[in-house]
Amino acid sequence: MKARTADGTGHPEAGRDMARGDSGTATGPLALFCARLKRLQLAAGIKQTSLARTAHRSTTQISDILNGNIKKRPDWDVIALVVHACLEHAERTGRPVPPDLRDEEDWRRRYGDLEHDLETKARPRREALAGWPLADVTDPFALEVHRPVKLDTPQRDLPVLPVYVPREHDIELERVVMAAVGGTSSIAVLVGASSTGKTRACWEALRLLRDHRPGWRLWHPIDPSRPEAALQELPSIGPRTVVWLNEAQFYLDALDGGTGERVAARLRELLRDPGRGPVLVLATIWPQFWDTLTIRPPAGHADPHAQARELLSDRDISVPSAFTPDQVQQLTQSGDPRLALAAASAADRQVVQFLAGAPKLLARYRHAPSAAKALISAAMDARRLGMGVALPQGFLEAAAAGYLTESEWDALGDDWLEQALVYTAPESRGTRGPLTRIRPRPPSRTIGRVPSPAYRLADYLDQHGRQSRRSLIPPAEFWTAAADFADPGDLETLARAGEARGLLRDAAGLRKRAAAQGNASAAAALITSLHSLHPADSEPARWVIAHAPLDNPDATAKLLDALSKAGAPDCAAVLLAHDPARHAALNDLYATARLLDALRKAGAAEQVKVLAARAAAHAPLGYPHATARLLDALREAGAADQAEVLLARDPARQAPLDDPDATARLLDALRSAGAADQAAALLARAAAHAPLDNSRATARLLDALREAGAADQVKVLAARAAAHAPFDDPHAPSRSL
Repeated sequence: MKARTADGTGHPEAGRDMARGDSGTATGPLALFCARLKRLQLAAGIKQTSLARTAHRSTTQISDILNGNIKKRPDWDVIALVVHACLEHAERTGRPVPPDLRDEEDWRRRYGDLEHDLETKARPRREALAGWPLADVTDPFALEVHRPVKLDTPQRDLPVLPVYVPREHDIELERVVMAAVGGTSSIAVLVGASSTGKTRACWEALRLLRDHRPGWRLWHPIDPSRPEAALQELPSIGPRTVVWLNEAQFYLDALDGGTGERVAARLRELLRDPGRGPVLVLATIWPQFWDTLTIRPPAGHADPHAQARELLSDRDISVPSAFTPDQVQQLTQSGDPRLALAAASAADRQVVQFLAGAPKLLARYRHAPSAAKALISAAMDARRLGMGVALPQGFLEAAAAGYLTESEWDALGDDWLEQALVYTAPESRGTRGPLTRIRPRPPSRTIGRVPSPAYRLADYLDQHGRQSRRSLIPPAEFWTAAADFADPGDLETLARAGEARGLLRDAAGLRKRAAAQGNASAAAALITSLHSLHPADSEPARWVIAHAPLDNPDATAKLLDALSKAGAPDCAAVLLAHDPARHAALNDLYATARLLDALRKAGAAEQVKVLAARAAAHAPLGYPHATARLLDALREAGAADQAEVLLARDPARQAPLDDPDATARLLDALRSAGAADQAAALLARAAAHAPLDNSRATARLLDALREAGAADQVKVLAARAAAHAPFDDPHAPSRSL
């Protein structure tokens, strides 16, 4: 691309596009570059309005660049001004900037790499498919299958994995795999505790695909991080691909600006796109993370996992923790000495846990020297209360002191940390030690930069700690270390954990750190909690306003609500003066609707009009439930003209039909908005083409058709549903006719 046509390059049409907010969404290398620039802005603590003045662009244009709401690269002159302004502001205010973001020459090189990547992408060529041919995928441990225990006396010619004994969940999993073989894109989510055989079951299921022609591929996204890799490479997934999502919460529960929800949305789009199918998504997840992602929040509350819930619901396959007596008997007759040992030794028939080394891990934890035990206990508490997998060494060192008695602490040598980590690191019969060093993956194109040391708690000890330590409150040193070393994305979760345990001062400290990093949700919670303690003190609110980013509409809405509850109208006026309606991103319609409600309640009529106009003209309409929520919010805000603009974009035609429940919700909203023609068109489409694989959702859609008085469409859909539903399905729509 020799001619620069990025938004903000000086081309007048590009500038007008951005002013209208109709700039699209960055993907691939451009999205990563924008995210990196956003990281610099947050670290520097400079406001977008200041950057806009420096770069001679509008605040909306700067917000679009920082949030990746662009399709084309901005001009280097704009990026150079933004980078220089961020670094200069950070130096002037004394704010620390991560080393990988400080070098202006490095930014220029990266921009050159971006130009090259986009030029290469623009050339006509055959798109490279993500993943590898399944025939080349022969190492189960590369896909995170647990290594089995090693025998005390090694035996030659044993396979790398023990003989596999199928269980009930394997039968369900085979049905899903064979549906994909038959041409229907499918997803299976294996739900079970740590070390119960979830990943091994998925590995065994691959054998059903290996001999099929044309051949299948397998894609396991992990670099530069799991959710980033998924977002970057999902567009390159082709037909007959297995999407391998081991520990699915790492992909779908990423809290950094809704990344997990974007991954879930794109996976849903992949599964329903017939031009890219069939594909097979194999996912594993622990029960507590399944609950987090799939339980619907109460009405009126934020719904941070709406996309993940739609992706996962009714796709779960339960994996039991224990084998049945008959299955244990099969182990003894398998001819594999590892299985025979497990059958004879595993407590409560928990065979897979024994094979993964669980008893040895527990024994090493219980009998550990005091310093090593303190490190492991701190790691257990960190994981159960919300810290990520990679635990910084600095955190472990600082927190450990709180888990030692005075005499234990005084008895430590100068090299206590090194000796403790030496104890926790060694493998046991081929399985990972209790606490082992890992190498966190750096962001893209930072090869040569040495990441900070980090450690990972063994999965089984993670699970064990969540149960055995659930009633324990970590010591003060834990919370101080968390505030100093935890990843910014984990701070609000940790603050909620502290608040739930009555540690209000520690929770406030964590939220202040999070707010300073640009987390407006944490900022709102900080205002609410401090107001309950000191109702007359407005300083916390003023501090929050000074540090609040305005591009996240859900967080801004929470901030306005918190200021209202705190009785701080002056502070709310200061926030509104920053014009959040023009800065808010529009990619999440639920969040946009919540901000509309908050602005309306705050009496900001002019900003309601601005946000309503932007959303009506440019908000994406690909998710019927979200579109319905926005229509309702426009009606409640009295924005009739803007609702007409939205309806003129014909959401009934754009709405996908893959979710009958969401279709029913949009029908209700269209009827309430007086869009009779669009409601009729959607009724006809839904009756003739809505999928029928979810009988509960189909029944709800039938109810919506009846309420609309669409008798003919009810007959069409009911006839299709009756022919499709299994006779023994108690929720079949035909039973409600």
